[in-house]
Amino acid sequence: MLVSEPETEPSNSSDQEFQQIPAQYKGWRLTTKLINGKLWLRWQHPQESFARFGCPINQDDITSTINHVRFLIDLAIKLEEETAKQRGKN
Repeated sequence: MLVSEPETEPSNSSDQEFQQIPAQYKGWRLTTKLINGKLWLRWQHPQESFARFGCPINQDDITSTINHVRFLIDLAIKLEEETAKQRGKN
């Protein structure tokens, strides 16, 4: 089940779908939060203390939202690795 902010509780028939969202992906913490009446998926870098990134959950296609967030996390990891390689060369 996804770790959620206290005020976030989906109140529709897709509750079971939200429970299938992983709480972590490659060390990044995933949470949900209700913002202006819309449910958002938020993700947090392993070395940060708050969820800096987020996007609204497409309730018609939750899988696409999750896949999009995974892509963005994978991209961030790749960019961090490239930055570390570049620093190592200097």
